[in-house]
Amino acid sequence: MNLLKRLFSRIESPDDAEFFLNSASYVLLLIAFLQSILYTFLLGSFLNFYMDILLLSIFGIVIRFSRSRVSVILLCIFSSVILSGTILTLFGIWTSVGNNILLELLLLLLSIRIALASFRFHKLKNTKLVWKNLWIRHLIALGLAFIISASLFISLILVSKFLGITKMNSLHGEVIFESFPISYILLLLPIFPWAKKRRMYSEPEILS
Repeated sequence: MNLLKRLFSRIESPDDAEFFLNSASYVLLLIAFLQSILYTFLLGSFLNFYMDILLLSIFGIVIRFSRSRVSVILLCIFSSVILSGTILTLFGIWTSVGNNILLELLLLLLSIRIALASFRFHKLKNTKLVWKNLWIRHLIALGLAFIISASLFISLILVSKFLGITKMNSLHGEVIFESFPISYILLLLPIFPWAKKRRMYSEPEILS
C-alpha cells in the first residue's frame, strides 16, 4: 500500500520524481513484455507489432537510466499515435494496430504522468543544459549509430550471399532502416564512457 501511495502521490521532491520515473520505466518494460506474449501466443502476429514492443522497451530503458525530457515527450507522442490508431481500428477505419483500447489508454495516461514527473524533477533540481556536452554526445552517438547500421547492412548482405538468398523481405529492410535511430537513442544513455564524462546537465548527480 505504501508503494502504491507513493506512486500516485504528489511529487514534492527530486527523490519522489526519481522513484516514480524508475518505477514507471519498469512498468513500460512490463507492458512491452505482456504485449509480446499477447501478439506471439494469442494473436500470432508478433512480426506485425514487434516495432511497437521494441520502441516501448527502448523508452523504458531510456527513462530508467536518464532524465531526458525529449524522450518523455516522444513517449507521449508515441502513445497518442498508438491510441489513435486503436480507436480507428475499432471503428473499422484502420487495421494495422491492435484493438486493446484499455491498455493503450493506460499507456497514454502513464506517459503523461511520466512527462510531468520528468519536468517536475528538472524544475526541482533547477538543472541547466550544458550545450557543449550536449552537442558532443549527440555527434558521437550519431557517428557510432551510423557505423553500427552500416555494419549491420554489410553483414546482412554477406550472410545473404553466403546462404544464397537473392531477395530480402520487408523485415530485413526494416531491421536495417530502423537500426540507425534505435542505436542512436541507446547510445545517448549515460552508461557509456563518453556520456559519463560529458553530462548534459549542470547538476553532478543527474544521470542524463
